[in-house]
Amino acid sequence: MPLIALLSDVIALFFFYIQTQNPNLYLFGLIIQALIVVVLLWLSLTYHGKKYARTPPIGYRYFSIRFARLIISILINAIVLFLYVLNDLGINDLIFSQL
Repeated sequence: MPLIALLSDVIALFFFYIQTQNPNLYLFGLIIQALIVVVLLWLSLTYHGKKYARTPPIGYRYFSIRFARLIISILINAIVLFLYVLNDLGINDLIFSQL
């Protein structure tokens, strides 16, 4: 599943590049980014691998490297989705402002 998360990041980057070349596809990119976030959330909820490190410190536990990669991918893609929504609503064009 971490490999699928990495693949989804590459797909999201590819669609971002496509949108920088053609500004008419912003809504399409928003839909693709939302689908990627939903797929990553589904992957994190159905993850059956090791979620925590073997030797946790007292009081809290660390995520394993594979599960942390999945969680970081969700966080980054969710932030990018939020920026897409702001751009689509006309509130802030930060994500495409330097194009």
